[in-house]
This record gives sequence, structure tokens and C-alpha cells, in this order.
Amino acid sequence: MDWIDEHVAVGSWIDAFVVARLKKEEVDLIIDARTLFGRERLSLRHYPYVDKVQRAAEMLVAISKLEAKVLIRCRRGRDRTPFLAMLYVSKKRAMSYHDAYEFVRSRRPQTVYHEEWVNLLER
Repeated sequence: MDWIDEHVAVGSWIDAFVVARLKKEEVDLIIDARTLFGRERLSLRHYPYVDKVQRAAEMLVAISKLEAKVLIRCRRGRDRTPFLAMLYVSKKRAMSYHDAYEFVRSRRPQTVYHEEWVNLLER
């Protein structure tokens, strides 16, 4: 689990099951990013999930204003999870998608950059 800022962390499915660490880190909520992308592994390009992911990022911004701590997780925490965190950072800090992705990657080095996903958002 890697903290993107004081309110949002990204991780894998394993991070969501380490209860002692969740308690220590005072995580209030866990979001499974897989539910936003449908059943296909990397389906953002093929399915109409862009609006759903955008709404989830807006929800994260609202939750952060409540001072809650959220863990975003998916299977490995390398694709979908950092992508949602990137949208959150972009909205919260008014950053470009690319700069927000670099911000997330600086805190979660195993992040995989999906240029086609970012291009889809920019359309």
C-alpha cells in the first residue's frame, strides 16, 4: 500500500486483507477499482466506463474533504488503481492527466502508464 496523499492510498488485493495494517493506517474505506472497469481486465477502451471512473474520482475528492482515508485497490495495484488515483489527483489539484500520472507514479513506482486511457479521457 502506497499513500498518494494524506487521504488516498493505492494497493493490491492483498493490501485490503492485511487488517492490522489497515487499522494502523486508519483506513476508513476500501474501493475495489475492478468494479469500475467491468469484468474485462483492461476494458476502459472497449466499454462505457469512463463516466463511472470520473464519478468515482469526484467521490474521492469529496471523501478527502471529510478527512477520511481510502484505500483504492485492484488485483495488483498497477493499472486500474493508479489510474483512478490519477483522476483523483487531477481533479483535486487541477493538474493535467499526464502530470497527475507522474505524481502517482512517484508514490507508486510499479504504476503502469496507459496512454490510450489518458487519450480517451482527453477526448
